[in-house]
Amino acid sequence: MGTVTPGKPVPPGSGRGRFSSPLRLLAGLETAFIAIAAVAILSMCVYITLGIVLRTFVGMQIPDEVVIVGDLMIGALILPLAYVAADRGFIAVEVITDLLPKAAQVWLNVLAAIIGLCAVIPITYAGYLAMIHAIESGNYFFGILEVPEWPGRVAFFAGYALFFIRLTVLFIQDVWTAISSGGGGNSNKTHDPSWEEAA
Repeated sequence: MGTVTPGKPVPPGSGRGRFSSPLRLLAGLETAFIAIAAVAILSMCVYITLGIVLRTFVGMQIPDEVVIVGDLMIGALILPLAYVAADRGFIAVEVITDLLPKAAQVWLNVLAAIIGLCAVIPITYAGYLAMIHAIESGNYFFGILEVPEWPGRVAFFAGYALFFIRLTVLFIQDVWTAISSGGGGNSNKTHDPSWEEAA
């Protein structure tokens, strides 16, 4: 069955302190993105609730409700991806992998990062193209408010771009851990954001 592996702090490694500032910046962006996602969720709840109340008791409808809620949903779903990846908080099926030796588990983390990057790169690139097109064209959704397309496109690209950066960092860290430990490291270690704090 699916389990969520809790993160564990990782002690600072030799020579890794020089990467402290960029990793702190990355962790700060991830925290900011998840805060924005929380605001998006709250805004979405308020907007939907207000729409239901107005339709039920007043007979009014909030303009462009579907469009605005859709854009807020993008922020709520996409922006936290990097933060969750840093904490290794994705749901993982570990029925078989827990039976494998630690050396194999470490390299499975590397394989997971590679597969993740292969999936995220084309999505990020497509998001970039969609964002540029929305900004340059000035397109907007048909409706009373004429909501522009670019805010949702920017949020989508920003979330996936940061997700790509975080997966790249995790890939480098996992390869480093696998090589430096001879493949016998602790596969359940969460490297970030503990690297920033420990360094």
